[in-house]
Amino acid sequence: MTTAWVVPTARATSWSALVAATGCLAGTIVVAAYADAWPAGLLGLAAAAVAAGVVAGLRDPAAALLAAVPTSTAVRRLRRLSLLVPAGLAVWIVWIGVGHRWAPGLGWPLDALAALTATGLAVAVWAPERIGVASGAALPLAWVLAARAEGALDEDQAGVLFAWQHHPEIVTVAALAALWLGRNRP
Repeated sequence: MTTAWVVPTARATSWSALVAATGCLAGTIVVAAYADAWPAGLLGLAAAAVAAGVVAGLRDPAAALLAAVPTSTAVRRLRRLSLLVPAGLAVWIVWIGVGHRWAPGLGWPLDALAALTATGLAVAVWAPERIGVASGAALPLAWVLAARAEGALDEDQAGVLFAWQHHPEIVTVAALAALWLGRNRP
């Protein structure tokens, strides 16, 4: 297997959303250092920002041009993800690692990040091509923000909004199944 695709794919990948999320997380580190306290309440929002950055990187401006080449959409998407997911994971691990300085009991919460990222990816694949990546990138942020504003909802509705946090394994498996079923969608 050749890796000749790595450099062109890295160049064509939109890194701006992940870089923006990284900048915001770096800003929280600066504020945490100043306040000498870790913003544990922002954990879900930080996971959503990283997930949105990863999903936004799937945007393929040359999709119409590349439709005629023998490399399928699923392969191109998988190649982008093979670059984006490790980068997003590195950002998350560094952010959580720095957080251990102020909150040693923070743990290494990867499950919420996985649930939000997988759900965003599934939406990006299944939504209409024109709005797919934008919808997939917006979903993790919208889901977390809706869960934070859940005060007016009953318990069953709030349970759905917090599924990414309370049952991340189930959400991740369901989203990955949807992603697998839609892998060959254009």
